[in-house]
Amino acid sequence: MKVFSSKQEKETLLTQLNLLGAKRVGVEFRGSGDDGQVDSVYYIDKHNETQEIPTDMIAWTTATYGHQTAEQKETSLVKVLEDLCYRALDQTDVDWCNNEGGQGQLIIDFRESPPSINLTVGQNTMTTVEHDFDLNKEEE
Repeated sequence: MKVFSSKQEKETLLTQLNLLGAKRVGVEFRGSGDDGQVDSVYYIDKHNETQEIPTDMIAWTTATYGHQTAEQKETSLVKVLEDLCYRALDQTDVDWCNNEGGQGQLIIDFRESPPSINLTVGQNTMTTVEHDFDLNKEEE
């Protein structure tokens, strides 16, 4: 599956995350009803401590959906990672946000070369079990 719209987008994101000193990056999400959202975006640093992704604005070049031309805009690294997660979810065809919903995480792991991206999705299910009780039976 392809989650990046271009090689430049992939290289820019991986470079930005490397500059943070990230060993792993996580994007956690959940959903139910008819809605879903990203709950947290974080990274694990070289000291194995969880850090928040900075909210600073960065220059970002991406291809506009349906067009070949690239567009440059300012955005946050958090927004870029959220968008990456949503794109990955769209490609799986897993229904993670309707009915009982689901949850999961997208992990970018820099401990491997080249870095790997893994998406894990859990779906919630509901099981209905019926029990009938005889009200005419005497209590013991």
